[in-house]
Amino acid sequence: MKIAIMGGTFDPIHMGHLVTAEAVRHEFDIDEVLFVPTGNPPHKASMGITSAEHRYLMTVLATAANAHFNVSRIEIDREGTTYTVDTLKELSRMYGPDTKLYFITGADAVHEILNWKNSEELLQLCTFVAVTRPGYQKQQLLDHVENLRAQYHSSIKFLEVPALAISSSDIRKRVKDDSPIKYLVTSAVENYICKHNLYRHPVSFNQELVSKMSHYVKEHLSTGRYEHTKGVVEMSIELANCHNVDADKVFIAALFHDLAKELSIEEGLGLCDKYQIPIDGFERSHPHLIHGKVGALLLERDWGVTDLSILNSVRYHTIGRPHMTDIEKIIYLADMVERGRKPYPALDQIRRLAKHDLNKAMYTALSKTKEYVQSKVGQEMHPITDVLLDEYKTYDV
Repeated sequence: MKIAIMGGTFDPIHMGHLVTAEAVRHEFDIDEVLFVPTGNPPHKASMGITSAEHRYLMTVLATAANAHFNVSRIEIDREGTTYTVDTLKELSRMYGPDTKLYFITGADAVHEILNWKNSEELLQLCTFVAVTRPGYQKQQLLDHVENLRAQYHSSIKFLEVPALAISSSDIRKRVKDDSPIKYLVTSAVENYICKHNLYRHPVSFNQELVSKMSHYVKEHLSTGRYEHTKGVVEMSIELANCHNVDADKVFIAALFHDLAKELSIEEGLGLCDKYQIPIDGFERSHPHLIHGKVGALLLERDWGVTDLSILNSVRYHTIGRPHMTDIEKIIYLADMVERGRKPYPALDQIRRLAKHDLNKAMYTALSKTKEYVQSKVGQEMHPITDVLLDEYKTYDV
């Protein structure tokens, strides 16, 4: 049996992906092409991409009409960073020794393959299919491949596919600009993008800035806290798309919301005193609540962010405040319902409400949190909680 693996972010999946997969299937007599949407790809600042669930579902919709195409959640469901070698090893175990694996990749990626994790092992696990467009100048690539074959006894094949000038980034831009995407993606994917309001407010930071921001936050947080932050970013952008909110601002606020979370109590209170950050008596006696206000200070001081909608979203994500903006509500709720959160009784309900009505989600989140903290933990909530519950009481579901 022959299985071809086609990985990618698929943000969104488009006709070029489908044409390529079908061409490989036909050329190499493949039994099944397995599309594998990435989880947390190491070569990208993955916090800038659409949520994994959206990308997975669009891939399922796009491939459903082809009996030889299937979609795997193997990378989406895997915790941590996704590496191709781990995926291929797992698929090899799943399909068994009688299955021959092919891995479809762009021709340019072959030049970088030795930089991939465990590249020598990777080259032995499968046959690589380097896809090129007609007219691609591949002599340098051919020389590189011959070296790989000689040194690692690897199997790398080439295949030219029709020159479809389609890219996911162009589709995202076209959606943002209200330009048509019909025939660039399947009708099912086009309808899904429209239904879920994807790409209307895409994260438009360039790759360098996203990488710098992500690296900065990662350096200031433990591994577990950084994984939580990535989950909040993903959920926040999903909610921003649901509610037609500026995802650029949401991205920054979500990325930096817990920046000061792991400062010592002394450091946090010291920064509040030094920069005259107003904190009340309850916060001073419960200093774990001040990290939002300290994080907003650091975001403004170290990164020059002055947009109040961003700063306030970081500042008030711990206890909230009266008359919160939609961005503030999104960060507050995403912090509670990101997909890495351990299950708790109201989790699914709040997550579901957050996608449809931020105010109903806020009331449920506040009331359930108060109930848990007072009855289960035996602690008091900040007095602002009752003020907010009164503000949102008309949204009691």
